[in-house]
Amino acid sequence: MNEQEQKTILLVEDEAILGMSESIQLKKYGYDVIHVLSGRKAIDAVSNVKNDVDLILMDINLGHDIDGTETATMILKDHDIPVLFLSSHLEREVVAKTENITSYGYVVKNSGITVLDASIKMAFRLHDSYKIANKQKTEILAKETELKFYEKRYRRLFESAKDGILILDAKNGMILDVNPYLIEMLGYSKEQFLTKKIWDLNASNNVEYSKKMFKELQEKEYVRYTDFPLQTADGKLIYVGFVSNIYLVDNEKVIQCNIRDITERREHEIALNENIDQKEALLREIQHRTKNSFNMITSMIFLRTNATDSEEIKDALEDLNLRVKSISDLYTLLYETNSIYEVQLKTYCDKVIESMLKFSEIITINKNIEEITISTKNAATIGMILVELLSNAIKYAFPETREGEIDIELKKKDNRLKLSVRDNGIGLQKSFDISKTKTLGLHLVYLMVNQLNGEIKYEIDNGTKFLIECDL
Repeated sequence: MNEQEQKTILLVEDEAILGMSESIQLKKYGYDVIHVLSGRKAIDAVSNVKNDVDLILMDINLGHDIDGTETATMILKDHDIPVLFLSSHLEREVVAKTENITSYGYVVKNSGITVLDASIKMAFRLHDSYKIANKQKTEILAKETELKFYEKRYRRLFESAKDGILILDAKNGMILDVNPYLIEMLGYSKEQFLTKKIWDLNASNNVEYSKKMFKELQEKEYVRYTDFPLQTADGKLIYVGFVSNIYLVDNEKVIQCNIRDITERREHEIALNENIDQKEALLREIQHRTKNSFNMITSMIFLRTNATDSEEIKDALEDLNLRVKSISDLYTLLYETNSIYEVQLKTYCDKVIESMLKFSEIITINKNIEEITISTKNAATIGMILVELLSNAIKYAFPETREGEIDIELKKKDNRLKLSVRDNGIGLQKSFDISKTKTLGLHLVYLMVNQLNGEIKYEIDNGTKFLIECDL
């Protein structure tokens, strides 16, 4: 615990509410937490000399800002800080984006604080190990530079290489030398290798094709094959990565072939490709179950609302049901359209508006909504904003059963999303400031607009008008 109390974690999470929750949990486990909402703010936080950051807990998708992988790359150019990616994404292409970054793990969101804490501890241990390894690597590189001047040292590297190496006569393709690793890989003795030409190892037994490839190497003096079949002495087929280049030794051209066995990796890649359909089916099933779970929650809230006599509790439960219903509608739409990452915003907003109509029969809602495709994540946020603004207008803008109208306009212009919600009700107080309001609904609207990296404006004249803009 004493060691943990000395560790400071920079949490990069663009979801304000989620980031607050994660910060609280991490602090309970003894960590100091700095929470920022974007990649650029993370870069500033690390650069601030007042912040002694020991580990970065990085979300991958950071909205319209630079994403987590880009942020990590920029930070690691100047800082040696362990980066642990924390994301809800399980897609292969998203995880693959982190593979070329010096990261210390990938934790799926909602795995639980115990798993996250264990991953953080492991990242610290790995970072300490990397420091030792880097020091050792520097020492080894210095020694290797010295060894390059001597043929004896070259032979040692050749014999101990963990890739197969062939040395060929550049004129006729005859094998001149072979290292022990390739002897073990293919099962021929060194004497057997030295009686062969390079095309004798080709598993296809197509000598003419192999000679054509050799001629290409002679002309280009460098070739690379990523999936090349070879046959072992016992007839087994293996696949290798094959890199060959020509250089001079005592004014004679020779060819060096570096050969790496990729058979196991290739089998894994084939298996992964075969499982894509299964994973997509699983995602659809998860989506279906999520939709049903939301429907169950809204049903339970409805039953609880009918069971209470308290108007205050009824109002609170109805507000909660509206918010849950907006997310439930989104998952229903995703399931119905067989979509995962994007949603048609007009169809979704129509569903949200329709669910609000039942709260007043004397208020008319006029809508002018363009067909806009948007990410699922941002659609959920837009839907919640719309729920809060409509709910606020219906409840407070038209007191004493006053009739009225609410105009909703949603459109895209210059790659910007513009949402306008206007009512002709009694209007807000002149001193109203949304950034300081204590009303939960409008405060949530303010937070969610910030989450979208957008801006919100409002007019108080013959009613109330909210105008929200954000990048698509």
